[in-house]
Amino acid sequence: MKKKNYTLRAFLFNPVTVAIYGIGAYYVCSLAQYGGVAQKAPIILTIFISLIVWMGWGLYWYIWKVDKKQTPSPYTIKRSKFLFLLSINFSLLITVASGISLYHSGTNYQGKLAYVIQDYLTSSDVTFEHNNVYQDGLNGLLEDLETKYDLPDELYVSNQVELTFNKAGDITTFYSFLYGLNDAGETESYLIDYDSSKSADFSVTLNGNVNPTFEKNMRLQPLLDAMEILPIKETVRDWDEDSFGIYYAGSRSWGYNTEGILYFDEKGDTFPIETAFNEIIGYSISVYTPTNNTITPVRFVDYTPDVSPIQSGDVPTDQNMNDIETHFLTKKLGYQLFVVDAAAGSRFYSLNKTTDGGNTWNVVNADPFAGQLGVSSGITFMDESLGFVGLSHSGGSYADLYRTTDGGISFETVELPTIEVPLTDTEKYAPFDFPEMPYKESDSLFIQVGQGQDGDYNGGSKALYQSKDNGETWAFVGEV
Repeated sequence: MKKKNYTLRAFLFNPVTVAIYGIGAYYVCSLAQYGGVAQKAPIILTIFISLIVWMGWGLYWYIWKVDKKQTPSPYTIKRSKFLFLLSINFSLLITVASGISLYHSGTNYQGKLAYVIQDYLTSSDVTFEHNNVYQDGLNGLLEDLETKYDLPDELYVSNQVELTFNKAGDITTFYSFLYGLNDAGETESYLIDYDSSKSADFSVTLNGNVNPTFEKNMRLQPLLDAMEILPIKETVRDWDEDSFGIYYAGSRSWGYNTEGILYFDEKGDTFPIETAFNEIIGYSISVYTPTNNTITPVRFVDYTPDVSPIQSGDVPTDQNMNDIETHFLTKKLGYQLFVVDAAAGSRFYSLNKTTDGGNTWNVVNADPFAGQLGVSSGITFMDESLGFVGLSHSGGSYADLYRTTDGGISFETVELPTIEVPLTDTEKYAPFDFPEMPYKESDSLFIQVGQGQDGDYNGGSKALYQSKDNGETWAFVGEV
């Protein structure tokens, strides 16, 4: 019996099957590290189904086809035993090596698997029942959110609140990154994403990478209050469109441009501005048409006595409200991209530095972008030497990323590996061209590169890059 078993085992576990198993393990590890389910999953399934079929056929062959009365020769027994032991040991080595690789891919954001695990642990879906802006405003969304989470008393907007809705007032898409302090004084964040064409629920990702500045001008409450009283339905009634949008980025400055501006008070009464004798500043809710840029957006600006005009020191002024980018390493030490000139929708910036919490600023670099025009897309510093700044172009269609290693005295353009995807059967293009600000995890830097305002590839997905040398070189990790 022992001899026959070795004959069977050698038939099932031989160098060929081990090689096929190794190829399958390689693709599994590659999938965990870099992603690419659509390309790699069929290969993995084909390989492992083939192995299962081979095992089943081998058992069938041995049980029904082999002559049990025939005694194998000593040489056959010896060869079978050698091949089996060799194959099983190589299989174990492949399994151990694959296990180690999978472990690294699933920890410390070193691979695509880590993000999948993180998303599974921190993300959930919430039923969106109160999804009509006419009836529920946006308090309905928070009401639904509170069925699953205990929200902080005061929420802040990390970037912006964007939503679209149809003629009936039903919200069709929603996106925002909110944060606040819980009862224990800890920062909690909520990345909320909703697309009615994909699901009736909105997805919530907890405690993502947020910069909690807790700026008064980025509170969410003014938007919630305004949505309860503003004449949103009346505003879009005469627009012959199927989709409408609302945009909120806290308190903003519109300079002296009165186009589309409507002040509103605590009762929701609105009145236009014919001539601006003072700078127009206030919590602003923009209503617009996403598919028709010929219709001028209506910008509702809060004019309640305790909000407008906003006092100096509470929020930035016109120059730094729309265009300034500021990053503080400590309460005292900070860096700032400051607008020094403007032309045709673009800006010229200087890089300034403060060591007293923003009371005074000194110019570090009078032209960090080396004469390039655009609009700043971010600034971040890892320490007093290493930092990054971004400059967007063509209305936010694409952006460049710059790196400094001397505290901003000089900058160089960051070169990222180009990732191309199929456009047609014969053409490819590079959709990822809008780098965000890098962030640090463990000993590596990571950066997500979006598609800009004109990107529509794969639902607006982003490319993730990793650097192990402080941003000097970058490697593509996967699509997120």
